[in-house]
Order: sequence, then C-alpha cells, then structure tokens
Amino acid sequence: MQDAHSIFNRLAQQFRAGTFTAEGNHLQDVAPLQPTDIHELPPTSSTPYKELSERGHRALVAGEVGAIILAGGMATRFAYERPKGLYPILDGKSFLQLKIEWLLATAPQLPIYVMTSFRTDDEVRAHLAEHHFFGAAPDQIQCFVQDQFPRLTPIGELFQTDDLAEAYAAPGHGDFPTALQRSGLLDRFLQGGGRYLYFSNVDNLGASLDPAIIGWHITCGCEMTIEVAQKVAGDKGGAPARVGSRIQLVEGFAFPPDFDQDAIPVFNTASYVFTAAALRNPTELPWYVVEKKVGTTPVIQFEHLAGDLSRSLSVSLLAVDRDDRFIPVKSQADVPIAQRLIRRKLTRLAAKAI
Repeated sequence: MQDAHSIFNRLAQQFRAGTFTAEGNHLQDVAPLQPTDIHELPPTSSTPYKELSERGHRALVAGEVGAIILAGGMATRFAYERPKGLYPILDGKSFLQLKIEWLLATAPQLPIYVMTSFRTDDEVRAHLAEHHFFGAAPDQIQCFVQDQFPRLTPIGELFQTDDLAEAYAAPGHGDFPTALQRSGLLDRFLQGGGRYLYFSNVDNLGASLDPAIIGWHITCGCEMTIEVAQKVAGDKGGAPARVGSRIQLVEGFAFPPDFDQDAIPVFNTASYVFTAAALRNPTELPWYVVEKKVGTTPVIQFEHLAGDLSRSLSVSLLAVDRDDRFIPVKSQADVPIAQRLIRRKLTRLAAKAI
C-alpha cells in the first residue's frame, strides 16, 4: 500500500509530463445496462420486503453491521462557513446529528465511523463531544481522517496561496478503505464480529439504515450493493453501466463524450453496503484530474472515488425510491425542498417504529 506522498508525487510527475490529463478520464467500451442488471427493492408491505428486513435485523442485533458517514467536505458551494455536516438543516439539528440519531433509532449499539478531512476533523470531533455524541457511547462513534494532497496550478506547479489550507485538498472519498484500515478501525470491526458496512454521505438524509437493504446485500452474496434511483430531467453525475463485461459505476465525466447518458435510466446515489472483509486489501482505484477554482483562480487536484470499488468487487444494483432514499442538499436553494422531504421521511420512520 503506497503512502499518500508517494502517490501524489507519481501523479504530479505524470501530469507535468502530459501523460495524465482530464481528457484521460474517459473510459472506453461503455454500454447501457441490460434490463436484468437492476433489481427492485420490494414494496415495504410485501412479504419479500419483510423477509429481507428480518434478515437484516438479525445481522444488526448480532453486531455484524456498522455505518460509515462521509463528513470531510467543507460547504464551499453551499455557502456555509463551517463543515457542511454541521449545518443546522432541520429544527436546529445538523446533518450529522440527524444522521446519527436515525442510525441509533434503528440500531442503538451500531458502531459508527465518521470520515473527516484535514479541513473538518477538529470541528466534527468538537461537535460530537459538545452534543454528548447524540446519545451514543463515546467509543461507539469513531472519527478517522482521510488523506490530503497538494493542489497544482494548470501547468503543474504547486499552488501557492496565503491560506495554507487552500493549498491542499482531500483526494476524493476513494481513500476511505485505506484510511479506515490505517486507523485500525477496520480490523477492530472485523475482529469484533463485524461483517457489513453501510456507507453514505452526511448530507444525504435519505440514506437511512434500512434493515431490508442490509438483508438484500446479505442474501445476494455480493461484495458491494449500490443504491440507484430513477433519473429525472436535468440529473447529472455518475451512473451504473456495462464496461466491457462488468457492471460498474461510471462517473459523469468518465463517460465517453459521444455516449448518451440518458440511455441509462438510473443514477448512483452514492449509498452502498460493503462486505467489510472485501475492503481489507483494496486495489488502487483509478485517479482523475479534476479542475477546480479557489476563488477565481483555476487549480488542479487529483481525486479517486469510492464508487470505483465496483471495478473490482462483485456488485448488485438495487433500485430504491428516489424521494425516500435520496435527499441531496447541494445549495441553499435546495434547503426548503429537502426540509419537506426530511419531515416526510421522519413520519415514515416513525410509522415503521410503531
């Protein structure tokens, strides 16, 4: 397992040599899904759903399930001066608080692993301590920090700025398996009988812990279950496709320029269930050249993404209800709609608990 410094130096050298470019992000041999590639989560009132839910519930009670929350992002696009996970999204409660409270409501003893970044770690830890871990035992919620890479200028020089934090960026969430392993938390989870990890973004409150989805993952026997939802007009981003003979996730910018992304009816919600043992020795994920701006200044950063674990793990695609399982909040304009959907989600969760 190469360290972050060595990986960055290798990528920076390739970028300066012109052999690693944004144009190289595009994949080849990409085709739409086949009809049998997508599986539907059964209706909640059906017998199959109840059987899956019971299977997942048994795993939760047995201590076989943990949760990973991604909380490394600053709210740059969201126009909030603190880490995005700390934004008071509903009734004064932060994304992180609601996320944790909902997890604990389903599984009170659930181990929760929060991936932070160099930009968010101190504030996230302070937020957890200030709120007494939202009812969890202090050792039940563990933070681990992802890597950081320097940013470059478009010609490959180190980006210089008076704000040292702006000179660096987190290299995407594809480093979560190595960061989790480096922290010792993955081995501790496995040694304690853990088998499955539910993975989601802190700002997607639709991604609550559904025992039926855990049950689906266990029943299908795959290493990675990917929640997908129906596209609507204007949706951008990653989606599952066939690349060669494999079903895998493809980022929006990695599709060939002439590929009709509308030919794929679903998109990636970035919520997954992993078989934890499959994360112990992950292959190095592909790296992407990503063009960003710091203020008005263009910069280059290198990123890899968790969805690309689908390149090497066995996967299943599980179609879920969009409004229930996917509530993204990317800008302040999204907040009122998200609050309405979150309140509806709370009502549904309360009804399930009765």
